Amino acid sequence: MDRADRLRSARDRVLANRAVSVPVLTARRFFEIGGLRKASLLAFNLFICVIPLAIIGFAAVSSFRRNVDLGNLMVTTFELKGETAQIVRDTFASNRSILRVASVIAVISFAVSGFDAASAFQATFAEAWRVDPVRGWRGALRGAAWFVLVFGTFAMGLILQRVSSRHWYGFLIAVPLVALVNFAFWNLTPRLMLAKHLDREDLRPGAIIGMLSSTALWGVALIVLPGWFDWYGRGFGAIGIALALLSWTYVVAIVWVATVVAFAAWWEKTATADEVVDLVGSD
Repeated sequence: MDRADRLRSARDRVLANRAVSVPVLTARRFFEIGGLRKASLLAFNLFICVIPLAIIGFAAVSSFRRNVDLGNLMVTTFELKGETAQIVRDTFASNRSILRVASVIAVISFAVSGFDAASAFQATFAEAWRVDPVRGWRGALRGAAWFVLVFGTFAMGLILQRVSSRHWYGFLIAVPLVALVNFAFWNLTPRLMLAKHLDREDLRPGAIIGMLSSTALWGVALIVLPGWFDWYGRGFGAIGIALALLSWTYVVAIVWVATVVAFAAWWEKTATADEVVDLVGSD
């Protein structure tokens, strides 16, 4: 098939996609690219790099304060009681114990595993947008920058969850800040994950979609995670707490993949036909 035939075929696909709504196109493409499988891979990679680094980072920051450790913070943030609260406290070691094993090699190994998460998400973007992934050193550099962005967003989310749990008005203060952080995250992520350059106007709808979905997830976590900690903790003990965190990471990954697909579907519906054909028909 020569270039003219490829462009003609691409235009036919674009016109066919424009005949359906964004939700229908999003659902169709989500399953076309194996969205659940991609979410599983992304969740696993995020779990084995972000969670350990967050634990080490918290221990380092909190080491100068007495009687402040991650287990107690989780208990107070999610208002856990009784047996579940004790299981969560026993799950996480003291700050001193964490820092004792947090060697430079351990930190680097966790950070390096973040490249797998970035690579998985780059592949998700490429398939959702039907373009080639970012390759070579540029892909690695962008992936590293995205992982730093993920870790920073995750840390801010935890801090703001703590703020929201202290007083009733803390939630009202935290929600707009969480929305702002998520808007920035989803405004920067396509710039790092896609080889295509998008204008600011093109990025805004995706950033809004991501802001709404991620902020809703942040709020739902405050409601759902206490029950998950209780159910998993009573059934499996300390390992159940890890299973609860992994399960929630999988939920987050599904929403992230769906957000990427929805952004691609929205852009294809709102961009000019020539722009979409140039993008998907150029490879």
